[in-house]
Amino acid sequence: MFKFEKEQTVLDFNGTKIGGQPGEYPRVLGASIFYNKHETVIDDVKGIIDKDRAEALWNRCLELSDITGVPHFCQIISETGEAFENYFQWFDSVDSKTCFLMDSSAPAALVHACEYVTEVGLADRAIYNSINGSIVPENIEALKNSDVNAAIVLAFNPGDPTVVGREKVLNDGGVAGQAKSMLAIAEECGITRPILDTAATPLGLGSGGAFREILACKAIHGLPTGGAYHNMTVSWPWLKRWRKTTLFEQYEGKDLLLEQMAHHHFGGFDGIRQAAWSSPDIGCNIMAATLGADLIMYGPIENCEAASTAIAFSDIVLAEAAKEFGLEPQVDTHPLLHLV
Repeated sequence: MFKFEKEQTVLDFNGTKIGGQPGEYPRVLGASIFYNKHETVIDDVKGIIDKDRAEALWNRCLELSDITGVPHFCQIISETGEAFENYFQWFDSVDSKTCFLMDSSAPAALVHACEYVTEVGLADRAIYNSINGSIVPENIEALKNSDVNAAIVLAFNPGDPTVVGREKVLNDGGVAGQAKSMLAIAEECGITRPILDTAATPLGLGSGGAFREILACKAIHGLPTGGAYHNMTVSWPWLKRWRKTTLFEQYEGKDLLLEQMAHHHFGGFDGIRQAAWSSPDIGCNIMAATLGADLIMYGPIENCEAASTAIAFSDIVLAEAAKEFGLEPQVDTHPLLHLV
């Protein structure tokens, strides 16, 4: 465990603190909702949802945050402006405090999102996701003209996944399709609460650089840092095959093995298969947290149970180690203070 020499910035997101030295504040979890083919979504163009189902999921996230001390952001995903409006309205109706990420691969949808949250007074809770090499002039202008002052700033360099390459995107510019650096664009857009995203890349394509960049971001910039590290498992072809077919083949004709393993995995073979998948899916987040990541975007909201307990464990270990550097938890909700 370690303490960064660089002074670490702590940002306030409507009462949720993020950043600082490892061990001072709990990691913040990001739960994705209304993603592609999500069961809560009835019409992803208009943003019609099963409100009761969505609320049940989000309430569980809040319950887990209350129990563990590990706070949440809600990562709202949409591909249309109309859907964004309805999703934001729903979220504000069930939670008037927590901050949310505005996440989309459609530039026009994000432009509309910036305009809408400014118009209805939600901009102080909105986090633009993300400022990256693909950002177009219309989105830069929309951010400039909005009241949104928080954004995820992505360190993705398609030509160089090393730490040097990622830092070039953040600091220097001239790469990833942008003349300016991502941090310069963020400043131009009036972003005063940036969270650096180390850009989780698939295994074999620079995944190690995404983890090493956590250290670099904290040591060089001193800013809150994190990412969606579960994307590494989602994009791992071997694990997908293993979960879908290979593991089943491994157990064919081995009834005694299956019987004994089933005693230790709820749900029989399905439980075994889920354990094989979820272990790296959650484990990658524990790795990131141990290296100092402040924001853990763990993917589908249904993963809240595993993410909450895993990161609570990580936070406790980090806080205990931090005591050797003279550091103490800075919030009375820290997992160390009420789970041990």
